[in-house]
Amino acid sequence: MLHRRRAPLFAGLAALSVACVLSGGPAGAQTVAPPPASMPSAVPSALPSSTPTANTAADAFAVSGVKVDINAANANTARDQAIREAQSKAWVELYKRLVPGGGNPPRLSETDIARLVQGFEIDEEKVSATRYVGSITVRFRPNAVRDAIGGAGSAQYVEPPTRPFVVLPLTVTDGRTLLWEDRTPWRAAWEERPATSSLVPLVVPDGELPDAQAIGTEEAVNGNADALNRIAQRYHAGGVIVARTELPAGGPDLSRGLVVDLTRYGLDGTRETQTINVKPDASDRPTDFLTRAVTFVGAQLDEAWRRNNVTATGPEQTTLVRVPLGSAADWVETRKRLAGLAAVTRNELLSMTRSEALVNLTHRGDPDRLAPLLNKRDLGLTRVAPPAAMGTAPLPVSAAGWQLTLLPRGSGSGSGDAAAPAANPGAIPLAPSAPLGTAPAAAYPTGGLGAPPRNLGTLPVRNAP
Repeated sequence: MLHRRRAPLFAGLAALSVACVLSGGPAGAQTVAPPPASMPSAVPSALPSSTPTANTAADAFAVSGVKVDINAANANTARDQAIREAQSKAWVELYKRLVPGGGNPPRLSETDIARLVQGFEIDEEKVSATRYVGSITVRFRPNAVRDAIGGAGSAQYVEPPTRPFVVLPLTVTDGRTLLWEDRTPWRAAWEERPATSSLVPLVVPDGELPDAQAIGTEEAVNGNADALNRIAQRYHAGGVIVARTELPAGGPDLSRGLVVDLTRYGLDGTRETQTINVKPDASDRPTDFLTRAVTFVGAQLDEAWRRNNVTATGPEQTTLVRVPLGSAADWVETRKRLAGLAAVTRNELLSMTRSEALVNLTHRGDPDRLAPLLNKRDLGLTRVAPPAAMGTAPLPVSAAGWQLTLLPRGSGSGSGDAAAPAANPGAIPLAPSAPLGTAPAAAYPTGGLGAPPRNLGTLPVRNAP
């Protein structure tokens, strides 16, 4: 039987929480109107009807559930003060999330903090004539936050994923592995996970027929690359996390705790694994324990992302790099690895010949700080003496003084449990080589870091911006 997720009643009432004001005072208490519809909201816009529905992924630059309790001369004044206080509290929380070991953020005026805010949403509020009690979500402008962190003297921060990860909760019961067939307690706990603030946005598929067609249970267990790509593309995700645990038929055994095997798959072919042990509390009930286990696993995912995605602060800058190419597959693989790196915000292919490509990489911090981050993705960034020419065409005036080189899979400093290095340390395990001028169009992915040139052998060099 195919599982269909049961949407909680609260989801249907969420939109009313802004429009309806729960009076907490006497009969004559004033009420405060919700923000106008045109005001930016921390909740993402509704997706097109063709997009599957799933529990909403949290925005890494949004802070949810900020509690405020303000007394003032009247309800409007109390509400205005509450919003300012919520923005200040949210800024403190966001700084701690993005700056590893950063402690408390530098003090900013209410005006400066307001400049960082993109919008807010009233999740819940109670208003009387002189008091405002509520829960508010504050959403910040990513680039403004990055600039503020760098201006505060922090040398580095954690760059959140640009896209969410799909979570596939696998349950092993009596030797049988379940994914879509039944709504197991483990899946229910993940589905009911609130889309609160987190560093790594997560979405749980609905379990409808198209999900089961995209990836089957065995494919999830074995990490089938094609199936993982299908389910990730269905939810516009940057990767897939398989969360596998073993549960008795009667529910979790609170005397033994829970062991969760996590495998995170990137669309660039990387794979990282970790095992998380969740210990029960004496007061836990089975449902409470699984809910807490999901929260704990989410926190561990955030921490793992922090360890591997620290990047330099500072204004964005562009570095011109040369990429040596031995085949069309080299360029395809380079693009895939760059696509999975949050430290590189943008790239632009300037030119390509049969032996080299010239690329502009946009990033924060200087190239020396970017190099170790690229190394974690099995890419080597080194200084080189710029040559006088690239192929038969002259280089731009600002000749490339850096070279980006493919490294064997698993040889980077942060590869962890990624695919093992090739037996020959000098070889790069890529797809079969093909001359750049004869590679078929299908060899190039349509998404990622921009479309490749149509004629790889004759694309001219143009001046760098």
